[in-house]
Amino acid sequence: MFGQREDASATATRPGADRARTSAEDDAREVAAHVNFMNVLDSTDAQAWQTIFEHTHELYQQDATPERRLRLAIVLSRADRMSAGERITTDRLGEARDMLAETLADPAPIPPLVRKFARLQLSELETRLALYEEMRSLRAQLAKAHQENQSAQRDRSEVEARMRRIDAALTEANAKLEAVMDIERNITSPGKETFP
Repeated sequence: MFGQREDASATATRPGADRARTSAEDDAREVAAHVNFMNVLDSTDAQAWQTIFEHTHELYQQDATPERRLRLAIVLSRADRMSAGERITTDRLGEARDMLAETLADPAPIPPLVRKFARLQLSELETRLALYEEMRSLRAQLAKAHQENQSAQRDRSEVEARMRRIDAALTEANAKLEAVMDIERNITSPGKETFP
């Protein structure tokens, strides 16, 4: 990829403008190949993605060139399209981010357009990772609010049960008080005095 340019003897015979144009065209073709590869990854199912990942990872382990690192980073950057678990997805996206950063930091020459492409991918990955982190935080807040709501509902149910018990006790106490007052009225009613 990066180093697959026409040999120096062929380009040495061209005028400078032709060499620059050819180099830019080569860079554009290389970036187009990466974009097409991303489209292929996005249109595959999880099993095919896994196969591509394993193959790309194996090639990278055999020879960790900047080109293969970029290719593997591209594969890893599409992990969230495969609906994997969130933790696995963010781990893979983090790996892709790190590999893109390594590619950009690598002293090996990278064509300017490919470098821009890698920077764009890195920026996009950082944004997605930030969004995943925000989503994780919001889910945690939602879970906490749900738990607090359930706790409040339990507390409310307990208070309502206690209020029903108090209301029943108050009703019973009022009934007893009314009975005592009836007895008192019967005992102390005028004109109903009893003599021994």
